[in-house]
Order: sequence, then structure tokens, then C-alpha cells
Amino acid sequence: MSALARGMRRTRVPHLHRLPVVAGLVLVLVGAAWTAAPALGQQPAQTQPVQTFPHQRHEGLFPLCTGCHQGIPTGDTTSFFPSPQVCARCHNGSLVPPVNYTPPALRHTNLKFHHDIHPALLQVAGDSALACEACHSQPGGTRMDVTANIQLSTCFSCHAHKATQHQVDAKCSTCHVPLARSGFSLSQIEAIKPPPDHAAKGFLAGGHGVEAAQNAARCATCHTRERCASCHVDADRRAIQEIPAAPEGMQLPPAKAQYPVPATHDNSGWITKHGAQASRTACVTCHTRNDCQSCHLEPLPKQVASMPTRQQSTAPGVRVKERPPDSHSSMFFLKTHSTLAASDPKQCATCHVESFCVSCHDGPSTGGYHPAGFVAKHAAAAWGRDAECANCHNVTVFCRACHQESGLTAHGRLGPGYHDSEPLWLLRHGQAARQGLESCTSCHKQTDCTQCHSVLGAFKVNPHGRDFDAARAYQQNPRACSFCHIGNPLDGGGG
Repeated sequence: MSALARGMRRTRVPHLHRLPVVAGLVLVLVGAAWTAAPALGQQPAQTQPVQTFPHQRHEGLFPLCTGCHQGIPTGDTTSFFPSPQVCARCHNGSLVPPVNYTPPALRHTNLKFHHDIHPALLQVAGDSALACEACHSQPGGTRMDVTANIQLSTCFSCHAHKATQHQVDAKCSTCHVPLARSGFSLSQIEAIKPPPDHAAKGFLAGGHGVEAAQNAARCATCHTRERCASCHVDADRRAIQEIPAAPEGMQLPPAKAQYPVPATHDNSGWITKHGAQASRTACVTCHTRNDCQSCHLEPLPKQVASMPTRQQSTAPGVRVKERPPDSHSSMFFLKTHSTLAASDPKQCATCHVESFCVSCHDGPSTGGYHPAGFVAKHAAAAWGRDAECANCHNVTVFCRACHQESGLTAHGRLGPGYHDSEPLWLLRHGQAARQGLESCTSCHKQTDCTQCHSVLGAFKVNPHGRDFDAARAYQQNPRACSFCHIGNPLDGGGG
């Protein structure tokens, strides 16, 4: 090595524009062996393989790295590396052999890094000579002992944190930009390894939602909003909207929707009981309105009506198939379903319309709900409440119309009509009325009774039996009194 070269190695040149052209040439080739991180929002070209450059052979010629990498201190990515014409000033075949040089493309990175900030920080620390060497030289090596890879330990020497696991409890947004702003290619995205806690049992079923609500920035480091929307029907929720969407042209790995079954859904009778726990917030993560409509008929419950349809969501939803409740699987259900229908007809109406019942109960192939000859003896069944007639029939209209057509109706105040089998029926009807007043309303109106029993006129016949305790009866069920009395009969207002 010449004395001049050795002297340049020991001397710092304060002004870059005073360097000879040769200095610019060699540092250009240094840049060919190194790729730099782009500034935020940059869209660099395809990555070019790192070229091998003998940095140490040229160490004595270049006191400053910025001889070639002029844009590094200012963050000007267009002058991170010089043009091929600059190399040709020396490598012209006359001074030194020519070279084929193409500036390396800036590689994509999700590191939140600015070259123009770090040299300034090192200068404040009082050692501007370390601005490049601190990160780009081998540990313990010389300034020109350049390495293309930056060790994380170099970053952590200044950016230390208390995280026990780098991918789990570190604050990702301190060092990384969201994936949507990284410019990553499809292969780079597919190469991202999931953090260890993502493999934990229950993470997909509910754990990731808690994590996203508390720290959406961590999710955004490896995911774009589209990944959430591939499963979530309710992709408009706040935690998902905080994750940036992929820019136009960014290729994303295919995402298959996964819907783990919550523990509540495995419980016996969940289909029957789920209505009490249903809400837009609880259900719309996995279900669209179409899922509910596979069973629910119009008019829809308000919880269902508020949910988006499958056409309004990016996610497919669970796609629930219609299936009967567990109670319907009993081999005796056809015999016993009348009890369920009578106790809670609204529950049946969730899935069935009246025509569904009529197709069996009044179908020609089955002979109808009632056995043969039922009309001739239906009076006893109706009186004894063997079945609730009102479940299928409007007793005021259906029964009265048939009785009138058959001539089995009362005529006049004393005419027995339907009760012609009992000569003294008028005198004995009180007991029957007290036992089943609802049966009387099939044919009679209240005015039929008040012709005799009203205290405001007529015969003022007391309908109550001997030793009737009016106060006790009113206390037990005042509504029963209102069938005949227009007010409280105990205070004189019950005419």
C-alpha cells in the first residue's frame, strides 16, 4: 500500500466535494455489495442479488462512506447508490478494467428505520465516524469490513426493551411498520413465522380477539385488514378497522375462513336456548343473517334483522344448515308434540307456519287430526279439555258457526238449544259455568248472562253459590271477577 493510501486511511477529509473522482468510484462498488432499507411509503423495484465487492482492498482510498452513498444522510433514496456512469469514470478500461455495474434495488422491509435520523443521533453522541461503521461493519473489524446483514443485537444496544419473547410481549410498533406499508412480496409475507402464542389452545376461538382489542398494532405487523375480514362477518368493528388494509397491487396469501365452535354451542339444548343469549355483537362474528334465516321465519327477531346478509360481508359466515331441535329427535315426538305446541306456540312459529300444521292435522291422507266420528262425541272432549281447541280453532266463530248451522243454539231466554238433553239445564247450568266458563263463550255472549244475573236490572240472580267468600275470591284473582263485573264488586262498583 502506498504512503498516500496509508495517509488517507489516517486522515478524515472534512469536505466530500474535494475528494478525487477515484474515491467516488470505489464507494459506488461498496454500495453494490449492500442493500438499504427504504423510507416509509416507498415502492422499490425487485430485489437484486447482493454483489460481492472487495471493500477492504479500497479501504485506504475512501475516508467517508458518503462518497458513493450521498443520499444516506438525508434519506434521499434516489442517490443511495451512484449511477453506472460514475463507475465508468475510472473503470474505463484504461486506468482500471471495466465493470458491469447496476445499482442494487432497495429491498423491502417492515423495519421502522430512517437513515437520515441515525447519523444525526450518533453525531450528537460525539462520534460521527461511527455513523455507518456502528451498524454496517463486522463486530471488531475495520470500517470497511462491511457486512450486508444487520444483527438485532446491534439495534438492541440502543433500543433495549424488557420483552421476554421478541414476538410475544415486545411492542412491535416501536421498530416495525404495519405489513400493509412494508411493500412485502407474496413470498416475503408467506415467510413470516407466527409467534409462539398463536399456537396456544383457544387462541383462534377467542384469545386473538382479546389481543386484537388490546393491541391492534401488534396484529398489523404481520396481518392486513383483509385477513380479519376473511373470517369476521363484522369486519367493521373498531379493532379490525385499526389494522391498515393492503394497498392496491399487494399480493396476499389465500386465507381460508375458520370458525371454531364455541364451548356454549356444544351444550345440550343449545338450539332451543340460544335465543336468550343472541345479539348482534355475540353472533355476527361468525354468522350472517342468512344463517339465522335457515330456521327463523318472517317477521325476524330484531337481533337477526340487524345482522348483515352474506352479500354484504366479505366473510362467508358459518353457513348454518337447517336442522330440528334435539326435542324433535324423540321417536315419540309426533305423539307428544302437542304438549310443547300448547305450552309455547311461539317457539313452534319460529320455524313453522300454520299451513305446515294443517297439512297433517287436516290432510286427506291422514284423515285429519281427530279420529273418525269425532264430531259426534267432541263435546265431551272439548268440555274435558282433552286438547286445547283454541290452538287450531277460533271457538267463537268456528264452533258457533257449526252449532248454528246444526240448529244447536239457544233461542230466547229460556230456550235450551244445545242443552236439550237436560230438561232442568237452566237451573243447573251455574255449576257447569263455574267449572268451564270458557266453554260457554263458544256460543254465549256476556249479555246472555246479564239478562238474569245483572244487579242493574233483570232478575238480579246471584251467580255465586252459598257461602261464597267474595273478598277472598277477589284477593286471589281479581281478573276472574272482571268477566262479569265492570269494577270492584266489593266497593259497590261492580255492576
